[in-house]
Amino acid sequence: GSVVVIEGEPGIGKTRLCTDLRAAAVTRGWIVFACDSAELDRDRPFVAVGSALEDLRAQLGADLPSELVDALAILRAVTPSDESQGDRIARLITQGLHELSRSAPLLVLFEDAHWIDEASAQVLWDVARGRRSLSVLTVATFRPTTREVVLSLRSGLDSQGASNLVLSALNKVETLELAADLLGESPSSEVQRLLDDAEGNPLFITELLRGYQAGGIPSPEASSGPVPVALRSLIVRRLNAMDEPTQSLLFDASLLGYEFDFRMLAAIHSLDAPTCLARLASAFEHRILVTRKNALGFRHAVVQNIVSETRPDAVRRVRHRELGELLSEQGMPAAIVGEHHWKSSPFHRDDASEWMRKASEEVRPLSLEAALSWLERSQACLGKDAASFDVQMDIARLLVLLGRLSEAEAICASVAPRSTADEVRLRFTLTALTTVAGRTRQEEAMTHVDWLLEHFGERDPQRVEMLGWKSLLLVYRGDLDGAEKLAQLGLAMEVDENPSWAVSRPFETLGLVALWRGDVDQALYFTARAIADFRHHTNALTSIMTPHFARAMALLSSRPIREVIDVIEQGYQSCDRAGHSLARLHLDPIMAIAHFASGDVATATALSASVLHRSDTWRTGGNSLPTVTGLAGYLALLRGETALARSLASSTWDELLSGGAQAGSADFAVFCIAKIAEANGETDRARELLVGVWELFAKDASLFTVAPDLVRLTREVDPALAADVVVRAEQRATRSGASLDLANALASRGHWERDPALLELSAQASEAIGWNMSALLTRHAAVTHYSDLMERSVLAAKVEHCIAQWELFELTQPIADLKSLHPRISRSRRQRPTHGPGSLSQSERTVAQLVSEGLTNKEIAQRLFVSHRTVDTHVSHSLAKLGLSSRVQLAGFVVKGHELTSR
Repeated sequence: GSVVVIEGEPGIGKTRLCTDLRAAAVTRGWIVFACDSAELDRDRPFVAVGSALEDLRAQLGADLPSELVDALAILRAVTPSDESQGDRIARLITQGLHELSRSAPLLVLFEDAHWIDEASAQVLWDVARGRRSLSVLTVATFRPTTREVVLSLRSGLDSQGASNLVLSALNKVETLELAADLLGESPSSEVQRLLDDAEGNPLFITELLRGYQAGGIPSPEASSGPVPVALRSLIVRRLNAMDEPTQSLLFDASLLGYEFDFRMLAAIHSLDAPTCLARLASAFEHRILVTRKNALGFRHAVVQNIVSETRPDAVRRVRHRELGELLSEQGMPAAIVGEHHWKSSPFHRDDASEWMRKASEEVRPLSLEAALSWLERSQACLGKDAASFDVQMDIARLLVLLGRLSEAEAICASVAPRSTADEVRLRFTLTALTTVAGRTRQEEAMTHVDWLLEHFGERDPQRVEMLGWKSLLLVYRGDLDGAEKLAQLGLAMEVDENPSWAVSRPFETLGLVALWRGDVDQALYFTARAIADFRHHTNALTSIMTPHFARAMALLSSRPIREVIDVIEQGYQSCDRAGHSLARLHLDPIMAIAHFASGDVATATALSASVLHRSDTWRTGGNSLPTVTGLAGYLALLRGETALARSLASSTWDELLSGGAQAGSADFAVFCIAKIAEANGETDRARELLVGVWELFAKDASLFTVAPDLVRLTREVDPALAADVVVRAEQRATRSGASLDLANALASRGHWERDPALLELSAQASEAIGWNMSALLTRHAAVTHYSDLMERSVLAAKVEHCIAQWELFELTQPIADLKSLHPRISRSRRQRPTHGPGSLSQSERTVAQLVSEGLTNKEIAQRLFVSHRTVDTHVSHSLAKLGLSSRVQLAGFVVKGHELTSR
């Protein structure tokens, strides 16, 4: 698997190269997924990808992976009233293509990606970032462009190690060789002068020589732009040889696009399809048009441009406006109609802005970025002085959902509400904005919620939701009693209509209150009630938080880790069905922590990287959360990448200071920073960080607790604080009865009394619910800080066990630390081999066993609650270590009874 980027000017040979590549792939039995982008589709999400899916469906029929079938069904059925489905579709397509690559090598081809839309760019990016162990060759062609999305995408592909192939002009010798091949003889001096005008461009050379052979090329003239005058004259002569009706058809076709539906063209000219095709026959004879798939198209984009430029610019723009009117009468999608109205500037119709708003509503379920682009066009049509309040608030709303909060706030600050209804819209947007902005903006959020509560009547269902929202803000403030009282008040209200869509937030609040108090059973009850009503949410701004988050948090302290992962998966599915992409984002950090806690480092790393990617340069929105930034930094530390760990720790701290801490997990983010600081010798800073987060968040509501490390670091310098931490940890464990709280209490007491036996009991309590990483960290702390209290044989056994476990998790830095601290023990320890059954990690052994049971990689991923990519990697590593070449051999190896345990 690899990624190749092909770049070059129009006519340089990109299309020809890809045509031959596709033919070669098909000949070798490859599957081809080919997407062609077009200028008029750059704000129509998934148009090219959808066409490619239709082609695959026609080729493969029932063999099309279920993920691609589902993606195609959503694309066919989506309506403007649906919530955002773009992330779900992109995820399904990526998973389906990876699944497809297991049956045969796969070529994923994106031609003319300089016109790619944001949604399709997400698919290209996700496929390109897939495991190189997959049999997927990803190829994308680009012209030089200044489009931001393309420049950022190119930067992202380069960062993934894409091979760059730049097609440059032919030199003099190559030009003459091509000419001789086309002419069947060496070019004369007259032809050579003609070729000078082509400047080494293969398309220009080919067309000029064919025109020369036909006797239709005048003497070369000086070029005036990228296309030679001689070539432009040749195409114009071919057009002039046709009758006026055909020229009119071709001109309109050039405005409809590089490829176009001739039935649409026929309808515009009030022709039936056969008559339209008959009139275009001469265009095929003169090499203006060609047939592509189910549509017609120009031979090359250069030819399309020359045809469109046969009329003055003003005429073209007016005709775009007329085409927009005609297409709207034909019932074409608003995005197509809107594109022509946009290109008619400055000759817009009065309703051009409204068509672009309709286009925004139409594409919103597929791409928030495309919806935003259409709204910005709509505002541009109105002009700055006539900017519509409604359009500006729609823009602000989308900016909030995309995480571009400063831009959204600037718009909110600039608008002037004209009515109470306008003020409600503005306050509602500001409530969501300041809530998402984090801890430092909660007071502002409260101000807006209070204003809205005064506006909504006593029997208005929206008042129930606002009471729930206010109670949620009180939870973040730490006022649990006030939050509970307010949430119960909302649930007790009698309203004029069924409030089922509004009660999810009060129930979510009650779940969080119970959770903070350590009442896990009540937390699970209320979050289950909240989830039952979550499906009724249709407004993404009101569903920025999701009750699945609170439920997963409650389960983390009391249930086996795999059950937690299962609940989060259910949350993902619920968010996907409702189209709440931003709500889904809040589940990702908990999922990353859950996989890390279980010891699935590969999935935790991949998921953290995926969340952080939302703020990478090529994406125009999204923001990473301190939780995953901190986790990514801690993982880098454990891998021995200290410079990266320090950088991510700094980013995590900046995000925390800006108020971006996710509710309930700020202590985990600080825990990660403190671990990195301590590893760098900054013990005082680590202690200060833990003390600060304990005072702010953790005292009675700690889930990802900092208590054990806080006791260890403050025992000598502030024994009163350390003793208080131990007591509070034990009180919480008594209240909740949860295994994780018990483990934290035991570890806190163990550090206070410097008792390795208590730390071992803590590790066992963590293991009982699958917190394998926590157990290992506790045991590692015991042999690091209290080795002087252990008998030598016991110490040796524990050090060997820790090193073996770190090897299974494939994290090198803790191993180096232990070997440095206990050199004699580590030298005498039997080393795990690099090949053979004993070399397999714990995850690799588990996957190998499931392969022998006949499960596919997809089924194994579902069984273990990990990603396809993780399973692919484990299988690949297992084959390499065992000297095998296929899954069949791996299954046979296990079935024959070979031992897969490490010693």
